[in-house]
Amino acid sequence: MRNMKKLLVIILSLTLFTACEPKIDEFASSANGVDFSNFVAVGNSMTAGYADGALYLSGQESSISNIMATQFQTVGGGVFHQPLIGTEDGVGFQLMPAGLYFYSKMILKITPDKDCQGNPVGTASLKPGFAITNPDQNIFKGQLFAPPLETRPYNNMGVPGASLMHLFYNRLGDPTLDGHPFNPYFVRFASSINTTILQDAITQNPTFFYLWIGNNDALTSALAGTDALLTPADTFAKYYPMAAGALAASAVKPKGVLATIPDITSIPFFTTISKSLPYNSVILDATQATGLNQLYAIYGHTEIQWKVGANPFVYVKDDGSWAQMEQGDLFLLTLPTDSIKCKGMGVADQSITPLPRPYPIPGKYILNNSEQTNIKARVAQYNKVIVTTAAALNLAMADMHAYLQEFTTGMVFDGIKMNTSFITGGLFSTDGVHLNPRGNAVAANYFIQAINAEYGCNIPQADVTKYNGVIFP
Repeated sequence: MRNMKKLLVIILSLTLFTACEPKIDEFASSANGVDFSNFVAVGNSMTAGYADGALYLSGQESSISNIMATQFQTVGGGVFHQPLIGTEDGVGFQLMPAGLYFYSKMILKITPDKDCQGNPVGTASLKPGFAITNPDQNIFKGQLFAPPLETRPYNNMGVPGASLMHLFYNRLGDPTLDGHPFNPYFVRFASSINTTILQDAITQNPTFFYLWIGNNDALTSALAGTDALLTPADTFAKYYPMAAGALAASAVKPKGVLATIPDITSIPFFTTISKSLPYNSVILDATQATGLNQLYAIYGHTEIQWKVGANPFVYVKDDGSWAQMEQGDLFLLTLPTDSIKCKGMGVADQSITPLPRPYPIPGKYILNNSEQTNIKARVAQYNKVIVTTAAALNLAMADMHAYLQEFTTGMVFDGIKMNTSFITGGLFSTDGVHLNPRGNAVAANYFIQAINAEYGCNIPQADVTKYNGVIFP
């Protein structure tokens, strides 16, 4: 009898335990009173869905803001209109002396199994390359400036290349003004040539808004290999609260989400080459070191000293002076590595006769320690403004700076291990700057987590496994 009582207690305990065990189907989606019916997102390329060095259709369809809008629809969110471009090949552009030069998106391609000297390298490798190698400039120009596939107003007000001040500039959509900044990506969907990004957003009277701006206030400078182009901290401190405040004031209810700026020096564009090419890869014997010291002295650069063993590459600093790299200096992804291997860049150009010439690496390919420190300090100042603004306006705040730091050592999301490594890390697209669709889904989930935490919502997160990473050939 005593044993029967013990057995009964055990059975009852198991029953109670099973009854209290949480089940997936018990999750009840809820907006908790927040109105997501007219969600408007304001930002730059990360918001727009720009990836792989260009703007293309499926990239926009997998944008962070569109993924968020899809999840919002489970709690009453409305249709999310985007200025969709009519090409999957993508359109990127560069301002050249002769005008705009257009190119396609990048994809992974199988490269030859020989190096620039014709030597076998073992096996063929995968490297990013343009999807279209010889683009028809007229076709690409027509695709970029063609009307979007959807009509305005556009809930996605992300404009690739936009900085904080671009939100306020009233001629960014006007390509007719010579010598004034304009943005072809905004030209294609601006409501008029003299409107602003912010004005087109606030006139929609969003019920909920998203603002992720400021990345380009630091990134534009870093991509040029310098800290000289950073937006002044006092300018950011003045205008960021104005942008967020204008959106909050235009909202039916002042609810939205802001986001901090990641440490841009940790993205693959700045870390990839440095992992495989040490800064001091110039290995010299005594004869070579002596010869280079004599050569550099002839050209008036006795400050550069070569020694036996490992030596740092030489590069040109912002002020035009020459220096040897230091540990921690970063190579940009645009560095022409073939020029280093086959032409002597960073040391001396042996092809010039009868006497070689010193051949420093142009500064635009290197972000040195001092520049990195200054950029990080400026980003920290920007982020302080963003956090303070979110608190003052009672808005949700997604700390994207902290989230990206977590991925530098690797994170598992929906059973998929991801990190910030180029291509293999699973987060970034082939340009090393922008996220791929799977990375966008992860970022969208972080925004949703912040919104749920601030407003007590139960918005389900996106299934990361349903979104592609980098497509392999």
